[in-house]
Amino acid sequence: MSGKTVLLTNATSGAGLAASKALAAAGRRVITSDFRRLPLGLRSRYSWANHVLSGTSQSDLEEGLLALVDRVRPDVFLPLETRSVFAASKNRESLAAMTAINVPALDAFLAAHDKAACMAECRHLGIPCPAVYSQDQALGVLKRDRDAVLVVKPDYDAGAAVGVRYVRDGEQLRREVLECTNRFGGALIQEYIPGGPEAMKTAVLLFSRESLLVAAFTTRKVRQWPESGGLTAVSCSTAEEHLLGQVLPFFEKWRWRGAAEVELKFDNRDGQDKVIEINPRFPGYLRFLGECGLDFPVMAADLALDGQAVPCAAFPAYVAGVRYLNPGLFLRTVLSDLRRGGPRNPEFRNALREMRAAWPVILRMLDDPLPLLGRALRHTFQTSRRVAKDLRRVAGPNSTGQ
Repeated sequence: MSGKTVLLTNATSGAGLAASKALAAAGRRVITSDFRRLPLGLRSRYSWANHVLSGTSQSDLEEGLLALVDRVRPDVFLPLETRSVFAASKNRESLAAMTAINVPALDAFLAAHDKAACMAECRHLGIPCPAVYSQDQALGVLKRDRDAVLVVKPDYDAGAAVGVRYVRDGEQLRREVLECTNRFGGALIQEYIPGGPEAMKTAVLLFSRESLLVAAFTTRKVRQWPESGGLTAVSCSTAEEHLLGQVLPFFEKWRWRGAAEVELKFDNRDGQDKVIEINPRFPGYLRFLGECGLDFPVMAADLALDGQAVPCAAFPAYVAGVRYLNPGLFLRTVLSDLRRGGPRNPEFRNALREMRAAWPVILRMLDDPLPLLGRALRHTFQTSRRVAKDLRRVAGPNSTGQ
């Protein structure tokens, strides 16, 4: 299927850059889109053309994506993150008349996207997961057990661990629930499963248009930021096939299509891996899968075009034991180790070993440097604007700005 045109979303993200490179290497013509514009018009060297869409609202994004697909008429449309997958699921019939797509039906998408509904479905299907509480139930738990910790987070996939808070008393619970509701529209209160980053696992699955599991990937966290619980700074590929069997009933019931990421945490109190959430999208660490030998973006594009042409990969169809590192988040964990114990801190020494092991991956990221430069410039500009705004506020209305 060389020479086919693939339209990608979220071109400036890590997943977008990894997908662009993988598809271009496989002979596809890559067209990218995003609702973020990089300074100086910078874009991936693997992108034949880039389009900037409005991301002001979900309806604006949907309208822009539909118009772009209609105008470009790619052979395949490959949405990568939650908002674009939602738009594709919601408008699947309209998009299918213009291009090849492979995304979950809208009801399937919502079954994962709505976290309370997702946890209820897991419990119904016998899939281990944390308990979910109403606010009154949560207050009762905290009152009965002074050592209890609960998790408050958005009741849908906000991405990047945004909005996740850990609460230990009733006052903090009320405050965090109110803030989460005001910011995201709703809050989920969940049982906290004890354990560090090494207890966190993920399973990434890819399904055909006929809802057959074509490929899967599992990984375990080694470091995360924030350290209390957040994004992956360092992880290691694994081959835990039992995780797939554990979560498959959810995807079989909803006749899933396309990609999904399942986050789990091992609970040493009962020896079970429990589903924390199911994200109806590709993972942000797509580059990691490629480093292990699994070209998910290429497989996903081919599945959208002709599912019969992509055979099911025997698990694991990749190398287990590979270390992956997110440079920016990793640096934050290293600085934290230094602050706590200096260069003699054993965690700092472990970090240096992790960096040496992941150095080839970092070097390969630099073969597409312009988007990385653009992201750094955008961050610098945004930080400068915030600082200038704060200075104007401190200076007050009588400031001359000189």
